[in-house]
Amino acid sequence: MSNIEDAKAFIEKAAGYGSILGLSTISELLIKLNNPQDDLDIIHVAGTNGKGSTCCFLRNILSQAGYKVGVYTSPAVFCEYERYKINDIDISENDYYENILRIKVCCEEMVDEGLAHPTIFEIETALAFLYFKEQKVDYMICEVGMGGLEDATNVIDESLCSVFASIGRDHMQFLGDSVTEIAQVKAGIMKNGGNAVSIWQEDEVVEVLCKKAEELKVNLNICQREKLKINSYNPICFDYKDYKDVKLKMIGDYQIDNAVLTLEVVNKLQDLGVKISNKNIYDGLNKAMWPGRMELICENPTVYIDGAHNYPAAVKLLDTIKDNFTNKTITYIIGVLGDKERIKMLETLLPYGKDIITVTPLNARGYAGESLANDIKSMGYDAIYASSFQEAYDVSKNLKNDIILALGSLSYLKDFKDVIRSIDV
Repeated sequence: MSNIEDAKAFIEKAAGYGSILGLSTISELLIKLNNPQDDLDIIHVAGTNGKGSTCCFLRNILSQAGYKVGVYTSPAVFCEYERYKINDIDISENDYYENILRIKVCCEEMVDEGLAHPTIFEIETALAFLYFKEQKVDYMICEVGMGGLEDATNVIDESLCSVFASIGRDHMQFLGDSVTEIAQVKAGIMKNGGNAVSIWQEDEVVEVLCKKAEELKVNLNICQREKLKINSYNPICFDYKDYKDVKLKMIGDYQIDNAVLTLEVVNKLQDLGVKISNKNIYDGLNKAMWPGRMELICENPTVYIDGAHNYPAAVKLLDTIKDNFTNKTITYIIGVLGDKERIKMLETLLPYGKDIITVTPLNARGYAGESLANDIKSMGYDAIYASSFQEAYDVSKNLKNDIILALGSLSYLKDFKDVIRSIDV
């Protein structure tokens, strides 16, 4: 067996351990790796929606300022390597598998010592810390995987800034049934005496964040919605506080929120002595693109993909549809996971789709497309079940609406995009 095959077999086996919240196992793993996280300056980003885009904006701004920036995000949309970026470059296949094999040795030692085997996410998180330390990045932007308090990324003892994108209902089976409970878990990434920034949130979320900040003597800034003025949507252009005519290429109301959050984080970093110019900020925001978030993947026909995979994301996607696609007919291609609040998500979006096609994501947690079609029909809408992504695309083209919008689980967007690209080649 080759080294790569050995590493792949190890990853496949580790994936079988599922998701287990808690910090004891990853702490033991990182001790065996000489605690690489302790040598990194980390910006830690939590939230239900908007984490990835916020990480992208921050990376672009810091890169424009000349810094070497490591970014760790999840889940992968198009390939596993994209989750570990330095500036805009993915980790190489060689570096990825070489580090996996190093971590494999440590995991085997842990099992020999009677300790639990790390989960796949703990292994991936350890890889990120190890890789970015050895690559000597100036800053690491680290996206929380799920929740915050007991997420593997929260093994760090301190951070430059704890960042909170929009917090809503998701992963309730792990984090709690109410927004308040979920916010309490996410607030757990704040560090004693540290810094934190949050986008505007629901009142109960703000209350939780403020209480936690007071307990830990954290300097918390919450973005001020009243300071935002939107100038135009095509392209997106807005003012926020002293920032005038900020332009974004990424479309969507929610991207304005993520950009505003990024501006407040940058202000915090500047207060900490990080040198970032206004030109770096404007260029960084304007040039940022994030795959899978209202991404235009085909122009004839017009096809967008968007990872609106839960109810809060559906609300934000609806705002985008209203702002950008007025009087346009839309075909939805929808694939979701079984553990999401699909009914509330559907109730939000279905009234704005002329035709609806359902598919089954190629994921162990994928919700059957036939069942999804039946759910939609029970809500009073017509739906077509497609047994493959190719069939879904062919049917959507024949419907001849203005826009095809594939949405839902991030795990199926890559496969759908591959179908489109294979046809265009």
